[in-house]
Amino acid sequence: MNRRALAAWAAVIVPLWIVMLVCVWWEPIVHDAWGNLHYVRTHELGLTGAWSLIKDGWLGSNPRLGQAVTTLLYAPGPYHLILTPVLELALFFTMTTLALGRWPSVRRADDALAFVTVTAIFALCTPQLGSMLFYRPFIGNYVFGLLLNVIWLVPFRFALDAPRSRTAWWAVPLMLVLGIAAGMCNEHTGPSFVGAGVLVVVWSLRRGDRVRAWMIAGVLGMLAGYVLLLLAPGHDARYAGLARHAGLLGRIAERGVVENVVIVAVLPLYLAWSVPWVLLGVLARRSVSPAAMTPSQKIALVGFAAAGVLATLALLGSPKVGHRLYVHSIALIAIALAGWTLAQLATSGAKKVCAVLGGVVLAYVAFRCVNAYRVAGPISRARMTLIESAAPGAAVVVPRYGIPASTWFYGEDLDIPSRRDRVIEDYQLGSLELAP
Repeated sequence: MNRRALAAWAAVIVPLWIVMLVCVWWEPIVHDAWGNLHYVRTHELGLTGAWSLIKDGWLGSNPRLGQAVTTLLYAPGPYHLILTPVLELALFFTMTTLALGRWPSVRRADDALAFVTVTAIFALCTPQLGSMLFYRPFIGNYVFGLLLNVIWLVPFRFALDAPRSRTAWWAVPLMLVLGIAAGMCNEHTGPSFVGAGVLVVVWSLRRGDRVRAWMIAGVLGMLAGYVLLLLAPGHDARYAGLARHAGLLGRIAERGVVENVVIVAVLPLYLAWSVPWVLLGVLARRSVSPAAMTPSQKIALVGFAAAGVLATLALLGSPKVGHRLYVHSIALIAIALAGWTLAQLATSGAKKVCAVLGGVVLAYVAFRCVNAYRVAGPISRARMTLIESAAPGAAVVVPRYGIPASTWFYGEDLDIPSRRDRVIEDYQLGSLELAP
């Protein structure tokens, strides 16, 4: 066993896991968390309850599969504390797999470097990163959905480099079910991932390979899940039926040229934080010429970047646009950028610079997240104690968070009248105010 490689992996995974654990522990109850928490307080969970969440969401509220996951993460017990860090580390591990074109190995220190690079680019470029990782409505609706989609991509990525002559029979139903589940996670990402799957099918045909049944099942499953999501009756109730108010072209026309340009132009602004890795790759390539990438590697990296751009273009047809909706684009392009940068690092010196760059970025991100949630967490618990212990009809005054909304924290919510009224109704209070 390579002790140096194990030490490198431990130096990355252990601190990340600890940071995730403490931030998940301190996660405050804000915004949509109140509704999910109230549902868990008033409903029985379990397999039947989980199915009801999926069915009722598709029929009458939020049809995304991740919304059911969001609510289940509020179940009493240590489940959120255990599952969320594992889910997020699995996301970064799978993104690393796609960048490398193979499963990362604990026997390779360079694979730990790849993990750090992918994670650091994603962390630095993702808007609302703190909320994306430590706010359950985002974890369920975006991180979980992104994880399912990148897992679905893994066999397609492997097939680009080395198609297997034989595949187990169960791969067909597995890819079909996984595709349906992944397709039902987000309205604007389906075309990107379907396109990526079709790209692999076309590449396989041009290379003279036989198209595998699992490929067809995966693409059809993703397409079916996406159609199920788009046609869900729940859209009629969600956001007061906003998704049905206008068609795709109608939304684009209503926004006008300027707003549509802004939606697309925001993406390169977020990605500007990846410039240090691009510069490192350019300088490393000029210093020592790296081994040439194979055609399949080039196709994969260009395909990831193109899929990321397509996911942003799909936002032009979305009835609502927000910073959180760029996470899939950022993730796909981060995979492409990391894969390209790593391919340029032909010397140990360049790899050390890349390791230091990624380590400093992750340390900074960890510091900012911990610094925000160590303040917000105790205040949230104080709020919950005051609200839950109040007698029916009582006037309750709760402390303010005292820290503004930022990349790291979603921000104050009880200064919004509609949100405050919802909490008053759910907990049968007389009034609810923020302390001066």
